[in-house]
Amino acid sequence: MRLEISSALLRRSADRFTGHDAVADTALVHRLTSITPEVGLELPADRIGNAAELVAHATDADVRIGAVLPDVSARPGRPFPLCHPDADLSARALAALHRAAGVALDVRARRLVIRLHDTAPYPGRAEAQRRLDQLADVVTGLRRQLPPDLAVVVDYAITDPQPVRRGRPDWQTALTLATAAGPGTKVLLDPAPLVDEDPELSITTLRAGDRLAGVLLGRLVTIDRPFALFLAMIDAAEGGVLVRGRRCPVPFVVALPPGRAPGIEAALRAVGAVQEAAAKAMLLDRSAWRAARAAGDARAATDLLLTAYETDATPLLTAVRAALGVPADAIASYRELCRDTHRAVERQRSLLRAALRQAETSVGLVGAGRIVPAGGGGRAGRWALRGVS
Repeated sequence: MRLEISSALLRRSADRFTGHDAVADTALVHRLTSITPEVGLELPADRIGNAAELVAHATDADVRIGAVLPDVSARPGRPFPLCHPDADLSARALAALHRAAGVALDVRARRLVIRLHDTAPYPGRAEAQRRLDQLADVVTGLRRQLPPDLAVVVDYAITDPQPVRRGRPDWQTALTLATAAGPGTKVLLDPAPLVDEDPELSITTLRAGDRLAGVLLGRLVTIDRPFALFLAMIDAAEGGVLVRGRRCPVPFVVALPPGRAPGIEAALRAVGAVQEAAAKAMLLDRSAWRAARAAGDARAATDLLLTAYETDATPLLTAVRAALGVPADAIASYRELCRDTHRAVERQRSLLRAALRQAETSVGLVGAGRIVPAGGGGRAGRWALRGVS
């Protein structure tokens, strides 16, 4: 498998998180799992300083920048939608998008993701045709200005105030925008909303036209939705994205699940959930399942799915992780690594304190015009050790 870790899944502090932090955390997750070689950076949340240094850091850490995601969506308090009828606001959003494109080129990213998650109300939002025409112009213009090796990806999700007007799912709208922009423009597919649709059809359709940039796993990677994640892996297998013995042609993008706290353990837990769901999908008797579906035997097809889902995938996962040379339990290994690191730091502090005490004993500290031996209660001696306590 090949997973891209979204920086939002790692970002514990919104004020001080940088691109270097995202790369370092992703490298640690990759070291413990061997299947997360890419990180997706979000702008402006991830502060990018020197792009060349960030690229060098990623190369040394054996990971790379997979995607750059600028924030150009609309939300209360910050209306920056690309399709806003206000020319000034749409121009500001377009300028933010172009700045992000420059960053994507500087950090040698593979994809620039235009995330169109339009949920904030504003005048003109119901003008569907004008909105789509404006979005198509933006995506097409951006595609023409960028080199072909940087893919432009459309991530489209609209919460329509009048959903009865929706004549097509979000992925088809994104495909329309990508097709209008020409080659090199693709779609990031989120299988979570496709409950009443056919996710396998969407994956197959996008792959057939070389328009699938990745499969977004955010809302499905939660403790209370393991079966939905399992079904998503089944659809990915049927669509040719997840094939036994082959490298995934597109990455699975692991984002922060709603209502979950970010951090390295959260990322490891999400990666483990994806691996377990994929392993159970590989255990499905696919020939019998397809035969039952072809015969219209829904009960037999459901029984086969439940059998695969209820099968313990631990032996398969253990064998795969052993073959990859990574720990069988990534979270336990991470916690042990944290303990070892903490002990090493404490040992260094202890050695520093001992060295300072030795220096005080041999030389002494001068305070208030007299010699104050170590441990003699002098104010200067206590103050000198405060920085390493």
